[in-house]
Amino acid sequence: MSVPELTKIAEGREAEIFEWEDGTVLRLMRESYGLESVELQARALKAAHAAGVAVPAPGGLTIVDGRHGLIMERLDGIDLLTLMGRKPWQIWSGGTTTGRLHAEVHEVMAPEGLPSLKERLEGNIRRHVENPDRVPPQMARFALDILVELTDGDRLCHGDFHPGNIIKTADRHVIIDWSNVAKGEPAADYARSQLMLQLGEPPPGSSFLLRTLAGVGAGVVLSAYRRGYRGQSALDEELVRRWEAPVMVNRLTEGIAEERTKLLKLLEARLRERN
Repeated sequence: MSVPELTKIAEGREAEIFEWEDGTVLRLMRESYGLESVELQARALKAAHAAGVAVPAPGGLTIVDGRHGLIMERLDGIDLLTLMGRKPWQIWSGGTTTGRLHAEVHEVMAPEGLPSLKERLEGNIRRHVENPDRVPPQMARFALDILVELTDGDRLCHGDFHPGNIIKTADRHVIIDWSNVAKGEPAADYARSQLMLQLGEPPPGSSFLLRTLAGVGAGVVLSAYRRGYRGQSALDEELVRRWEAPVMVNRLTEGIAEERTKLLKLLEARLRERN
């Protein structure tokens, strides 16, 4: 079977989703992503599924037109970000659900073979030390100095956990898009999600109400996320704060123009505290 013969039902930056067989879909990675990426996602899904975390049931691996793919359970529903945009009165419940599910992920021991979250952050930042247009050198060095003081963890970390990666089906909420999965410290993964909720811009196509109330809505979702997480699992607030600067600098390396000014202000404040 070739790609033109498949029926596409969704797509993202890294992969396309196609109908498959027997209640499954094929997550087919784009050409720039190889077998290793698919294997890591499959490993993470199997570990999470075995631990009772709500994820799509993983199937096998396959190749279509030279592109690697993962077969998994088909989900019929809507992501929480879109749902909250359509029904703003569900912002609080959507945020608490996001926090609770994230805490459940962090209860799972990472399977063998996943990359280190700390090493990923360090590598991303080091590659931009000499790229002042993307990351000011003093901020890169600041983040690297902090990372030296932090220890890596052994828990399953999603790497991109936010309401847009949670699907609400008829009877449950399911966590999707495990392409950034890693082994690491839950506080670091939490710090990234908290930052995205604090700074994230509404995606293209968001409702007028969500765009108009983006600032207020983001604050409500963030508060609800924190409440939901703490209701499920204890959280070391001091450790989260120590991870925040490296996470912010790593976010700068991603080159999201809409977030840059806010990130720089936050990091400048942290630098003043440090000095």
